[in-house]
Amino acid sequence: MRILAIDTSGRLASCALFEDGRELASCTRDSQMDHSRTILPLCEEMVKAQGLTFQDIDVYAAAVGPGSFTGIRIGVAAVKGFALSGNKPAAGISTLEATAALVPESGLICSIIRARENEYFYGFFRKIGDELYRICDDNCLTGPELKSILYGADWLLCGDGAADFLKNNPCDEKRVRLTDVKQHASGVAICAWELAQCDSLSDGNDILPVYLKKTQAERMREEKTK
Repeated sequence: MRILAIDTSGRLASCALFEDGRELASCTRDSQMDHSRTILPLCEEMVKAQGLTFQDIDVYAAAVGPGSFTGIRIGVAAVKGFALSGNKPAAGISTLEATAALVPESGLICSIIRARENEYFYGFFRKIGDELYRICDDNCLTGPELKSILYGADWLLCGDGAADFLKNNPCDEKRVRLTDVKQHASGVAICAWELAQCDSLSDGNDILPVYLKKTQAERMREEKTK
């Protein structure tokens, strides 16, 4: 089974190609958030380099959020297009869970993405060997609120917002440790592979963005109606 995964939920656009749970190739490009111009050529370049075509892909997967509202929409739209045009199954993967899946160590994992100034999307996981278990739903808290939850336990922090969180909310370095793991499509592919093993893949129409917070347009519309 070949899986093509996409992550455009952050600053970097990335894609990964897996076959039977093993990574064949991956690409990353800093497009300055211009993912609409970057992600499709990046996928085509990667697939062609492996001597394959999109017809050889069995499953498409995307990071569906949380993260950049525009970036998430671009990734979801791309995977919908790939899956529906090829009549292939698809998977929508939490950006936080995909990032946690890339942490190589066992233990408690807090995956973090910056939402706005000292406010963070987060997800808690526990990794035992190669198995990743979710502890809570993805959510959003201020830095001090998240720090208070982390207090008193040993945590591995990952994600594009982890360093920013620690800078603004210093924690006990012996108990809360920063990893170098950040968002990447490889984590999306790993999670999609796990779903495939459980026969839990979806139709392309079922892949939807997950924002957790209201978009700026929604907030502005609410302000006008008050």
